[in-house]
Amino acid sequence: MTTNATAPSGATTAAITRRTDTFLVTIANQKGGVGKTMLVLSLAAHTAKANGKAFVWDIDPQANAYDLTSVMETPGYDVVHELDPSQVANVRKMRQYDTIFVDCPGSLEGHDILSQIVKASTFVLIPYDHEPESVLPTLRTAKRVAQLGIPHAVVVTKANPQVGADHVMDAWKTLEDQGIPHFHSFVRLYRAWPNSLKAGVPITRWNERYAPKIREDIAAVHTELLLNIGRVHGARA
Repeated sequence: MTTNATAPSGATTAAITRRTDTFLVTIANQKGGVGKTMLVLSLAAHTAKANGKAFVWDIDPQANAYDLTSVMETPGYDVVHELDPSQVANVRKMRQYDTIFVDCPGSLEGHDILSQIVKASTFVLIPYDHEPESVLPTLRTAKRVAQLGIPHAVVVTKANPQVGADHVMDAWKTLEDQGIPHFHSFVRLYRAWPNSLKAGVPITRWNERYAPKIREDIAAVHTELLLNIGRVHGARA
């Protein structure tokens, strides 16, 4: 694989490699600012904490996932900034990893994201903060992924813990009314996340009052993701 840049992870080499292609989980939404990079980096860090091998493919020209990981102290996963979507076949063959997380740009129109990356994905996760300006882009993203026949679901992000469950329930109803699949896990918004990035420490090792709550949310999303992937593979088998 030809890459623009690869950041060291501090991860140990896997003793056993997969016999099948690695899971490719694409995190995408036509709307920027909904938590794509947060979801990618936290899921990768959680995979590493669970003794798995994670690889982050940052295909966003802004390179936020790559830049943030580059200044972290032993994040535990590998990351690359590569803007060529045609590399997807080579990426899928990197069987030394359990999961590859793709951080997409705010638009799916350029760089053949839909025609190459999404079509090659094992699963597409669509973060959604349920703000008025995010509703239509999220619905459009989900419907376009559905047209390609790729397994997918929306996950609510940036949920305000002070509001309670009403915000999340309203988000789910909005999605259900449009026939959009969604996770029942969600990610709450706490200052511990940006604080961990500022300190250059993965959220899995960050020691702050609400950091355990973020880890709890991410663990739930990760579990639901694996369950969905398992159901997809089981159905195909």
